[in-house]
Amino acid sequence: EITPYFKKFSQFLAEAKDVAEQQQDKRKHYADKRRREATLFHPGDKVYVTSHPMNSAEKGKTSKFLPRRDGPYVIMSRRSPTTYENLTTPLGVYHTSALKAFEQGRSNAPILPLRKKGRPRKTVTAGSLSGRLWNQRGRM
Repeated sequence: EITPYFKKFSQFLAEAKDVAEQQQDKRKHYADKRRREATLFHPGDKVYVTSHPMNSAEKGKTSKFLPRRDGPYVIMSRRSPTTYENLTTPLGVYHTSALKAFEQGRSNAPILPLRKKGRPRKTVTAGSLSGRLWNQRGRM
C-alpha cells in the first residue's frame, strides 16, 4: 500500500535527481569551455613523442636539461580516435596527449647564447695610477 509519506518521499527523490542532473550539466558546460579538441593525425604524419627522462647520477644526466620530446616519428595507423600506433618507438602505441605535430619549417639549429649583460670590466692601461682602481669619490 502506498502511503502519503511514500508519495512525498518519491517526489523528493525525483526532484533531487533532477537537480543533480542539472548541476552536473552546468559543471560540464563550464569545464568544456576551455577544453581543446584532440589533435587529429593521419597515417604518414610526422610527430614528436613526449619522453619522460629520468635523472641519472652515474651518467651525469639531469632531466631538467634533457629533451622533452623525441622524434620526429611517422604514424603508422590509428587505433581509436585518440590512440595512434608507431612501430619505430619503444612503446608502439601512444595517446594524442603524448604526441605533438612535427613542423617542417622549424630548424634544429643550436640556440646561440645571449651576450652578457651589465657593465664591461675595467681594463688597466699603462697610464693608469699603478693599476689602482678608484671609486666615484676618488678613493680606493
